[in-house]
Amino acid sequence: MRTRKSPRMMKKTTNSRLRRWLPAAAALLLVAGAANGAAPEDALRLLQRADSIKSTHHPEFVGILNSLNARAAQLSVAQREYLSYLTAWNAVINGDNETATGMLKRLILQAHDVTLQFRARSTLMNQEELTRNYDEAYLELDRLVQLLPRVADKGAREQALLNASQLYRAVGQTDLSLRYAQMLMDENYAGRGTCRGGQQKVAALFESARQQSVDADVRAITAACVEKGDLLYANDINMHVARLYISQNKLDEAITLLKDHYDEVVRSQYPRMLAEFDALLADAYRRKGLAVLAEKFASDSVTHSGQGHYPATMARALGVLYELAKKQGDFRLALAFHEQFTAADKGSLDEVSARQLAYEKVVHENIADKLQLAALNEQKQVLQLQKELAAKAVENSRLYIALLLTILVFIGLWAYRVKRSQLHFMSVARLDGLTGISNRPHFIGGAESALEHGRRTRQELCIVLFDLDHFKSVNDRHGHAMGDYVLQQTVAMCRQLLGAEDLFGRFGGEEFSILMPGCGLAEASARAEQLRRAIAQIVASSGGTESPVSASFGLASTAASGSELRQLLAHADAALYQAKRTGRNRVVIYDSGIVLDETAVAELVEQPTPEMPPPRSKAG
Repeated sequence: MRTRKSPRMMKKTTNSRLRRWLPAAAALLLVAGAANGAAPEDALRLLQRADSIKSTHHPEFVGILNSLNARAAQLSVAQREYLSYLTAWNAVINGDNETATGMLKRLILQAHDVTLQFRARSTLMNQEELTRNYDEAYLELDRLVQLLPRVADKGAREQALLNASQLYRAVGQTDLSLRYAQMLMDENYAGRGTCRGGQQKVAALFESARQQSVDADVRAITAACVEKGDLLYANDINMHVARLYISQNKLDEAITLLKDHYDEVVRSQYPRMLAEFDALLADAYRRKGLAVLAEKFASDSVTHSGQGHYPATMARALGVLYELAKKQGDFRLALAFHEQFTAADKGSLDEVSARQLAYEKVVHENIADKLQLAALNEQKQVLQLQKELAAKAVENSRLYIALLLTILVFIGLWAYRVKRSQLHFMSVARLDGLTGISNRPHFIGGAESALEHGRRTRQELCIVLFDLDHFKSVNDRHGHAMGDYVLQQTVAMCRQLLGAEDLFGRFGGEEFSILMPGCGLAEASARAEQLRRAIAQIVASSGGTESPVSASFGLASTAASGSELRQLLAHADAALYQAKRTGRNRVVIYDSGIVLDETAVAELVEQPTPEMPPPRSKAG
């Protein structure tokens, strides 16, 4: 809970804020007066001033734009295009996506200044990334990287290098991100390279876990940003440092750092950073047991995140609200928050997948384009040779045709390899690497589609969750290689008994899930019993020691539990818990007498990372 300030303290704070804002207000009045009666050279000077402070003195920047837009008819064509670019940049910051995209695309097509076209393309790339149009964002990134060596303007290069480092960092290409960050620092345009390139470098190192401490280099980069007035970049570094502190349980250091710079973030009017600061404060306060403050900042973060614009930040804040409601015993509210958390977390994972797929698509398209260009060049050369040698013997002509066919086969083989690589990436995104069946996200997506079809056709569906009993003892006694073998044998046994329409997935560790369309509880129970007996035939052995393998099953159907996937999973999981409690190695059908474990339900619907960490424990 925040302490109430005394009247003297409030007066002191008010006076301090007035002293801080009065110079800025005076500057805005001077800018407005200069713009209203400015000559053409004065208008250019104001445009250049606005450009130089757009990320450091936002109120003054907006004041210049408003003044110049009021007299846009008196500006030259080049000045109006410059003003249009700065207005589009401001629209990006304000989240006015439609206005920003339209203005930037017009500048790319119509601007007379090539450098301004390049800057508009760079800003459009940033805009497409913010609006999750990743295909276009990474396509623009590829074009910018190719154009970069021909661009001499230092300001335009700074903007492009900054955006390139940021987008490569977003898809985990840390080395590429660090490369462009270092270029920013080396070129050091307007003395800002140490700050802006350094911010990208710090972010890439922290996010890739290559750096686990706040060293002198991090502090020097932060100080450089503060010295240049680039508080947006300084506070992005502070945000990463606070995340590190929280992960290391240095909660007081994290809270102090975030609170010391909170007012700066509020004044920046940048909702994404404000939402993240609120979410981090909420997380730190919750870990310290300060529930009131945690709830306040988590709610503020959700508000600043808007309509799911920042799903990862939203998920962090909703996770705090869920934990607080659960601790207070308000399970209905906790369930509501958890549903929102699940949606936000899924949105964050979808965003990561969409970024990666867009990046891979551009990479493969570049390979295909190079192959196509090489093929066309080869074809052109062959045709030229055919023309020059047309008068020669027929046998020579046949040799050239054979050469052409060989080249075409080569092109076809390369195209086949590219297509096979694309299919491989799609398979990796959907299947569990160890067992070859659906991973959790792919299973959940397929189950949602099957349930939707079942609702339309009024078809009953059953869901089965099963878990290998005492699986940890298999790993402990026989080693993880034997544990992997048992998992693979379990999947092989189940596949022999499952139908073509059944959806089979691995939820994590030794836990599996099956969706059976068009199947009632009696039939599903019988089939689960077959699966249980088949698994019981597997034996783990090593060094003359054998361990039996068994599994516990939980069943739920749409007839009894409804057609919402979350409810079905919760009921099947409760039945699985009941099977564990009553002796394991059995099949239990969910009924209303089985008590739902809210904590288990919460853990069940969490989305794991692709590395598949160990699942929640069901006591073997």
